[in-house]
Parts: sequence; structure tokens; C-alpha cells
Amino acid sequence: MPTIGIADTTFARYNMGRAAIDEIQKNVSAQIKRVTVPGIKDLPVAAKKLIEEEGCDIVMALGMPGGKEKDKMCAHEASQGLIMAQLMTNTHIIEVFVHEDEGKDEKELAFLMDRRTREHALNVIKLLFKPEKLVREAGTGQRQGFEDAGPLRM
Repeated sequence: MPTIGIADTTFARYNMGRAAIDEIQKNVSAQIKRVTVPGIKDLPVAAKKLIEEEGCDIVMALGMPGGKEKDKMCAHEASQGLIMAQLMTNTHIIEVFVHEDEGKDEKELAFLMDRRTREHALNVIKLLFKPEKLVREAGTGQRQGFEDAGPLRM
């Protein structure tokens, strides 16, 4: 049985880890290992440890950077760390960040955090169990969170 790692943060204002686990459990049978860290810059090592020490086949790294310029820089640094952890472990780490300024109000922000997390959880399932579905979706303008962009028309 595949093992999916969930790394989330206490800084997020929505329980993204719970949403990811709920969506995964609704759709497949998999072992889930969860770790929660303080902030997004802690996610790369948490994800790497889930892979190397807990035997996870794939990891979701869930976080909510703030809306200030400094927060965006921290998110970029965390993204770089997640990419490095992927390359060091040869394992997918699906980054799921929702910036605090992406929603026009708290209701939309909570909606976006839940939907983006759940849609990426479905991507994790596709990567592990049904990669051919991703091939069929190539070039279709899929977006996680808000509406899909759709394919370009010629």
C-alpha cells in the first residue's frame, strides 16, 4: 500500500492537512503519515524526513504564506527548498501554498485553501495510482483552487 506524507504548518489559518487527508481517504486506500511544523520554511526538511525516514512515496507540502513582500520571499525560499528535497530524494513533493492575499475576504480565502488542497490531493492520487489521467489532462489549463483556465483555441 502506498504511503502519502502530509506536511502542514501551524502558521496557516486553515487546517489544510485535515482537508488533504479527508480527500485522499475519500478516494483511495493509502497509508498517511502527517507532520506539522511551525512555518513554510520548515516544510522542506519535514517533507524530506517523511520520504527518507517514514518511507513516503509522495508528499504534500501545505502552507499559507502571508501577504507581505517578506512573506512572498519566504515562500520562494521554501519553494526552492522543496525543489531541492525532490531532487535529493527523487520523489514528488507537491507544493500547495495559498498566499493570504489571494482571497478578497476570509470566506473566499477559506474556500480557496480547501479547494486548492483537495484538488492537489487528487493530483497526488493521479500521480500514484492513475498517471495516465494526467497525460489526458495535458494542455487543458487545469488550475487548483479557482476555475480552470481551459486550453487555448487555435
